[in-house]
Amino acid sequence: MIDYAGFSDKQELCNLWQNIFLEDTEVTEYFFKYIFGDTVAPVIRIDGKIVSALFLLDCNIGNYKGKFVYCAMTDHACRGKGYMKTLLDFSYNLVIESGFDFLVLIPAEKSLFEYYKKCGFEKFGVRRTYTSNGNMPESNGSLFYEQELLFCKEISDYWSFSCIRYGGEVNEFGLFFQDGEGVLRNANGSFEDLPAKYKNYGIIIQGNINFGENEAPAMIKTDNDILKNICCYIGITLE
Repeated sequence: MIDYAGFSDKQELCNLWQNIFLEDTEVTEYFFKYIFGDTVAPVIRIDGKIVSALFLLDCNIGNYKGKFVYCAMTDHACRGKGYMKTLLDFSYNLVIESGFDFLVLIPAEKSLFEYYKKCGFEKFGVRRTYTSNGNMPESNGSLFYEQELLFCKEISDYWSFSCIRYGGEVNEFGLFFQDGEGVLRNANGSFEDLPAKYKNYGIIIQGNINFGENEAPAMIKTDNDILKNICCYIGITLE
């Protein structure tokens, strides 16, 4: 049931991606042009059709090497059947068998933390946040971390490209949107002329969702207790 996607599956993956995440086509085109060739993409096919998929991107935390789960998606009509858990379990086994140390992901919304916990993941990492003071950003204080979750330059460039276009609304101010947590994202890092109606919202300049002052932004699955307890910075800062 589990297979690996290749370039011949590009259009089918793009369609699923855009149906689930309402993604800008420029983002998917960039991904398949510059990133996909170096990724592992386990998928589940039913009657020849991809119904669930994710991409595994290389990353590291210090000297530890791992995979980042990106764009985990299941067709709306096929949810509730355990397909994504099957893919995540398969991915973790693949990571360990390949000599890597961890599997990490960033839940797209707060409710997913509980789901990923059932899949064996634990809360992980810290992130830099800002709150606005009038029209100027104000840091939440000094941020201590021992390591960073790092990617190669190609992936980092893709994060910058995609975050500016991802979700929300783009106007003369940049990219912003509000969610249930009352979050304002400003992906291009500009804090000038912040619209007055948003001045009391938190600003996340690395593109991650702010789930709360003390909430970790990511989750990790690993048997390495050192990794579990590392204070790790998560996210791409678009300053």
